[in-house]
Amino acid sequence: MSSTPLHQPIVSTKEKLGYGFGGVATNFMNNAATRLMNLVFVATLHVSPSLMGTAMLVFRIWDAISDPLLGFISDNTRSRWGRRKPYMVVGATAAGIIFGIMWFIPWDLTESGLFWWWLITALLFFTASTIYIVPYFALGKELTPDYHERTVVAAFRAAGEKISGPINQGMPWLAAKLGVVFFAGGTVEVVNAQGVPLDTATLWGARALGIIVGAAILISGLFAAFSGKERFFNIAKKEGKSSLRMMLFETAKNRPFLMLMCTHTLFWFGIALVDFLGFFLNVYYIADGDKLVGSGYQFVYGIGQHMVALSMTPVVAQLSKRIGKHATVNLGLLTVSFASFLKYFCYTPDGWYYQLIVAAFMGPGQSCLIIVMQSMMADVCDHDELHTGKRREGIYGAALTFTLKFGIGIAGALNLFLLSMAGFDSTLGGGQSAATFAGMRWSFTLAPIAACVIAYFIFRRYPLDEKVCAGIRAELEARRGPVN
Repeated sequence: MSSTPLHQPIVSTKEKLGYGFGGVATNFMNNAATRLMNLVFVATLHVSPSLMGTAMLVFRIWDAISDPLLGFISDNTRSRWGRRKPYMVVGATAAGIIFGIMWFIPWDLTESGLFWWWLITALLFFTASTIYIVPYFALGKELTPDYHERTVVAAFRAAGEKISGPINQGMPWLAAKLGVVFFAGGTVEVVNAQGVPLDTATLWGARALGIIVGAAILISGLFAAFSGKERFFNIAKKEGKSSLRMMLFETAKNRPFLMLMCTHTLFWFGIALVDFLGFFLNVYYIADGDKLVGSGYQFVYGIGQHMVALSMTPVVAQLSKRIGKHATVNLGLLTVSFASFLKYFCYTPDGWYYQLIVAAFMGPGQSCLIIVMQSMMADVCDHDELHTGKRREGIYGAALTFTLKFGIGIAGALNLFLLSMAGFDSTLGGGQSAATFAGMRWSFTLAPIAACVIAYFIFRRYPLDEKVCAGIRAELEARRGPVN
């Protein structure tokens, strides 16, 4: 049977745009809740950072465990609507609704009650997110068999993430600003169970923002679900179903996947380990405890980073085609390391705007990794089909997100534990000790650099370059025919 040309794009503009809108939904699902949590629970309701870190660890571990289960279920689904779309519709709908509800917190709860409110609502939200995200990532891997078009598809997803990224970064500022503009005049003073007055305007702002972002999750997620085509579905229908044990065992033997997974997880672990510190440094170190001003600095940083990354998205796609995916990933690791080095000097009360220099390097560096590594995951699925005869985009995507979310869950918890260990106390405002600020600044700088260095050495021998992947595709199409 003849093969199709190896570099012939087949994905329509509507499909690419739909997948890009899916990036908006997944970015909000992955980041919006934890961003807003810092403002609402730690800075406004004065819940202990270590207690919130414990909650994050619990729901992130559950989130990681549920991913392989959903990947297994999605890969083995043979419905008339496909393997991915039914779950994407259910997940986007549920996640959007729950996100709007979870910020209507009873303010008279004790610290323990607030912990349980956050843990339960977060468990529900991230479970719904898993139902959407795992099939969504699997859909991206089966939109096209073309080596370079996979990078273009990943670039559209990254563009969606970068468009929504500033809103994620600015969630604290947006909530605080909504509170000041719309709710400050009509609020009454509320004292929490510990006798501390609460900023109820900010809490109302968080509720309003929760509804807005929840609607964005629902609309963008549904658009992505209805616009994509599952091009490997007919191939999958001819295959027998696999057990979860078999899927996980065979996944664990795939050497290119293991290298890609470790590199991807290490990179994001280093970023997540200190991610929250950007917010706390802006509010308490640079803005002297002013939540509105400090979160505004964080918002501007987010706009700068994501807009630079968005402008670099087509450049990264072309760069990957010119120098190869492997070299583009290495360039991304180097650029992120340099941006992290600059943090120690650029996050300073002498000028909040210096951190925009960090954004100018962090945005392109992260774009290299986000776009190219997702493209590589589709190549890994071809490698798996060559050796096992099965299309398992769901379980591979789920295995990647399992390790990623597990790592980010631990990193997020450690983030808040490190904040407590440094002696941070939200009731002191900008009056934290010099030792506390020094610990926060050094952690913010060094953790991503260390993670990038380790990731580079793991990734050095990744074997699936363009020539190898072209050979795999040719052999697969000779065996079972082309994908159109």
